[in-house]
Amino acid sequence: MMISKTTAPFLALLLAASAYGVENVKVSGGAKYWYQTTVKDTTSNDFFQQESSVGVAAVELGVSADLYEGLKGKASVIGVDSLGLEQSFVKDISSAGAGRESGDNYYRTQIWISEANLDYKIANTSVIVGRQALNTPLLFTERWNATYNTFDAAVLINSDLPYTTLVAGYVYQHNGGASAGNATATNFPSTTMHNGSYYGFGSSYDGTTVTDAKRGAYAFGAMIKPPVENLAVNLWYYNINSTFTAYWADAEYKNSGLFVGIQNAGINLAASGIDDAMITAAKIGYSVDKFSADISCSTTATGEDGTATIANAATGDKSKVYTQSVFQDGAFVGTRDTDAIRAAASYQFDGLKLTASLQNAEQTSKEGMEFDLIASAKLGKYVSLTGIYVHQDVDEKTAADFKNDAIRLIAAVKF
Repeated sequence: MMISKTTAPFLALLLAASAYGVENVKVSGGAKYWYQTTVKDTTSNDFFQQESSVGVAAVELGVSADLYEGLKGKASVIGVDSLGLEQSFVKDISSAGAGRESGDNYYRTQIWISEANLDYKIANTSVIVGRQALNTPLLFTERWNATYNTFDAAVLINSDLPYTTLVAGYVYQHNGGASAGNATATNFPSTTMHNGSYYGFGSSYDGTTVTDAKRGAYAFGAMIKPPVENLAVNLWYYNINSTFTAYWADAEYKNSGLFVGIQNAGINLAASGIDDAMITAAKIGYSVDKFSADISCSTTATGEDGTATIANAATGDKSKVYTQSVFQDGAFVGTRDTDAIRAAASYQFDGLKLTASLQNAEQTSKEGMEFDLIASAKLGKYVSLTGIYVHQDVDEKTAADFKNDAIRLIAAVKF
């Protein structure tokens, strides 16, 4: 189990506090198996063959408690295992594969502390210090995979101003990683680093060793709910030391089933001579009873090679932009000179939700169409099942065209 110098003091404090008047202790956890099989028309593989499949099992256990008046503590541990299925069932693990160190057993059981933090609140101010999940537009925890990425951070939240919540945070390191350690075989996004290891922003990986750049990130946000009913505005600024500065602004209006939103974000890389990146997106939707539908579009500024991609700064993969899909996600729609449009509809049956979406994204070098069909069901209070079908059709301008078809299955138990 990985216990860093950052999380150790908080774990020690949690243990020490347990000897006193701890109240409202809650234990939570769960287990899931995450599996995906993908067929590309340029290969001879079929669905559910080992060469076309990735998968991994994950188990999580967490505890939270009220330690003193105004002080809360939280800690969680994640375990990941291939279950030996790489021998005949899957080619690679789907998460915790990025940044594999030379000589480390890739398929061994991985265990790490995903959260260990203290949350102190006085009046309208909260301070959260330690390992934690974040949810900001350009720096956030992704939960779509078997494991999720977290951050060693200090976050200050204040709501003294009318209609406004202010956020200031510093992130020391994180364990997000979107390039699989076995990328030459599967090229599958990993979400978290191998063994849950934490590094600073701007770290690099040469195939055998991770070089820690030890760069931190600052984030400042204002979440505003003005007197106009059902309107919300979010403003964010980011600075990753010696890497980039960025901003995000959005406004959303919801009323009687109607949704209207607009987003704008930009990144200015610290390196000289590289164009700034910018994206603008809009969405309109409507929901009635158990049915909802929406349409969204986005466009990025034209830039030269090296222009930043506007996506999650912790993984370079997913995005909060309205137009992202399952495969053609933030790393696709946030790339320079990309125009995207997406339409989606969903219906909630008793115990089952169906969602279908169609997306088209055009870039300078290629154009991709993606259709997604997602079915999610709950069996009682504790069991959930998710099935996803993805069809992707990509027309390349200078390379061979290709098609991808994928089936993703997720079985989860929570307690």
